Amino acid sequence: MNKEIPVACCHTVFTKEQRVEYKSIWGELETRRLGITELEDGNQYHFPGDPETLRLINEWVSMERKCCPFLTFSVIARDEEEPVLLQLIGNEEAKAFLQTDIQSNINMITGQS
Repeated sequence: MNKEIPVACCHTVFTKEQRVEYKSIWGELETRRLGITELEDGNQYHFPGDPETLRLINEWVSMERKCCPFLTFSVIARDEEEPVLLQLIGNEEAKAFLQTDIQSNINMITGQS
């Protein structure tokens, strides 16, 4: 059964402690991000292929999917010399969210302005 999930970030799913952890992980990933490529139905983020970055990406995805269940997350990892690719995709409305709202919602979750 494929139900349509509304495109809305539900940041209230996190406790105060989880928000701190989320902020820490997101901040670290921001410093490591190599680039972003727009996809037909979302975005693809490029990160270094080292094990620590891959661990952070997986932790972030496990948290992000709780507040943004309308997105589909794909982590593509090859050997450590190749970048890790994180794909966030969804319907047309989800893509618009990625283009305009994801940073503001991340800032809301992390308490940044």
